[in-house]
Amino acid sequence: MTRITAFLSVTSKTLAPHEISDLLEIDADKEVVKGSQRTPAKAWPKSHGWNISCRFEEYVDLDIAIRELALRLGEKIENLFRLRHHEHLNKISVKIAIAPENEHVPLFLSDETIAFLGKIGASLDIEYFPE
Repeated sequence: MTRITAFLSVTSKTLAPHEISDLLEIDADKEVVKGSQRTPAKAWPKSHGWNISCRFEEYVDLDIAIRELALRLGEKIENLFRLRHHEHLNKISVKIAIAPENEHVPLFLSDETIAFLGKIGASLDIEYFPE
């Protein structure tokens, strides 16, 4: 079984996760507060984090995985477009984690998906975890 998980993350050094949720008008699946994973003095992680994810237990095209993230945002995606230009935004990223059952997993992305990632200003990271 090939498992694919797609994540959309927003990080900021100054905007707390709940503030990102307020600006996007959608709650995160997972929030990370800057410095919450390290004590005492050295803050780790260095930024606040907000993310949503979609998990597929069967193989799907990477386009479908990224499209599903957009569908989770729905009409709130316009808020993400606006947040992209927020002065305190650190980064918007999309990550695809692939755990394949065999070594032949196509990594094709359509021009529409690439345009979407560009429109939201997201970086793309693909992680491959052979079982």
